[in-house]
Amino acid sequence: MANRLFKNKGLRRVIAGLVLSLLIGCSPFSSPSPNPSSETDSTSQLSQSLLLNMRKSAEQGKVINSDFAVKTAVLEDVKKKWGEPDKTDWVPAAKGTYVTYSDQALVVGFNKGMQIFEVRSFDQKLQKVSLAKTKEVYGAPAYDVKLNGEEIIGYTAGQEFKIELVFPEPTHNNPNPLLDHYLVLYPQGTVNSMANDPGRQW
Repeated sequence: MANRLFKNKGLRRVIAGLVLSLLIGCSPFSSPSPNPSSETDSTSQLSQSLLLNMRKSAEQGKVINSDFAVKTAVLEDVKKKWGEPDKTDWVPAAKGTYVTYSDQALVVGFNKGMQIFEVRSFDQKLQKVSLAKTKEVYGAPAYDVKLNGEEIIGYTAGQEFKIELVFPEPTHNNPNPLLDHYLVLYPQGTVNSMANDPGRQW
């Protein structure tokens, strides 16, 4: 009798527990479990949209967070809008002088004629874009080098401009790194005919 009563009580406890679980699960206050695959899909779609926007802007000579187009803009245009830069550097290997605007997360390169030939964006939203996703959206890069702990991949953007994307170099622990920054380049703006310098292509 006692054994049968124990079994009945145990059964009642199990049923009560199941009913409670179902009630809590159906409660409007319970939050659904996150779906990792849907989050991944969402991130992937955002990355693709951003990459397509970057490519479209590059074909106009611009980066996403700047109205200054390489080839047509000059340094004075930038100074009129943003004032004096935070930093100025002459970079021989890059064939020009570079100014940094920290608040705008931009670096602008210009030649001796003050023509802007390169704009680099360090916008924080770029850090959601992975190397694999970039190659998936843009295809095989025309330029791909590993240098000083970075992998730099480049693509043509229209007839005159190029877009380069700079990632940390992939490692065993980080095989698919996220974008650090990218740039739009007008190669012709780096040519110095008087010095017989053909300029840079990337």
